[in-house]
Amino acid sequence: MSEGSVFESISRVVIRIDEIKKRFGYGKSPEQEVSFESRLEQVNAKEDAALSLQEGAQPAGDAPESELQAHHALYDEIIEAASEKFRIPASLIKAVIQQESSFDRNAVSNKGAIGLMQLMPKTADVLGVSDPYDAEENIMGGTRYLRELINLYGGNLNRALAAYNAGPERVKMGIPDIRETKDFIATVLSNYDELSQYSNEEGFE
Repeated sequence: MSEGSVFESISRVVIRIDEIKKRFGYGKSPEQEVSFESRLEQVNAKEDAALSLQEGAQPAGDAPESELQAHHALYDEIIEAASEKFRIPASLIKAVIQQESSFDRNAVSNKGAIGLMQLMPKTADVLGVSDPYDAEENIMGGTRYLRELINLYGGNLNRALAAYNAGPERVKMGIPDIRETKDFIATVLSNYDELSQYSNEEGFE
């Protein structure tokens, strides 16, 4: 092989090496070059973000507007249907459910109240609720009961909530002096006020 041919072959090899370097990022300035560790950190961060989203977590900087909102998504469709049927804001229904059962469809109180809206067995029977553990039946029955109480007290929500908690018999002369009942009213109204901030529904009637 002639000297010229050898030089030409070496030149082709050098050019090929330069091409390979460029392809794989060699020869970049320190500012341009990204270390393997940095790339690995970026990949891990993306995987962590994906896992967080799969587990239902909110992306950073996108926290839920309300703690209460996170609990009721499973029953939103039923609640909206009950709201429309009985003309009660969905946020009020959610506020009652939050206080009564914390959205636990299997909740049972020490007095025997059952389900999401904590219906007593006799009340459930009157309302036509055959299975108070069934979310749809319970929410529809509880919302109907709340509407009947609101009508009974001429739209007075405080008295309606007092009756929902303590029973209509105890509210004939006004809100009874029962700490549990007063706390129930205050908490439900607080929840209602908080949830109403994040909805576009019309006000209570």
